[in-house]
Amino acid sequence: MTPGTNSSGLVQKSFSSASYVPPSRNDWDLLFQSMFNKLLNPPPSVDNQASEVIDPIAEVIDPIAEVIPQVD
Repeated sequence: MTPGTNSSGLVQKSFSSASYVPPSRNDWDLLFQSMFNKLLNPPPSVDNQASEVIDPIAEVIDPIAEVIPQVD
């Protein structure tokens, strides 16, 4: 089919005669298999626990008093 003009002067688009074939179940499985494998079988998690605990600061110093000299 070749493009032609209709009565309004617009060119009509020609369409392919090949019909649309939707993806098969196997196509979808291959496409999403990797994603679902990672979701359903995650790799073993890494243990991120701290090997050393930092002691809390015993004394809190007022940062403003240390930086700006006090004028009496």
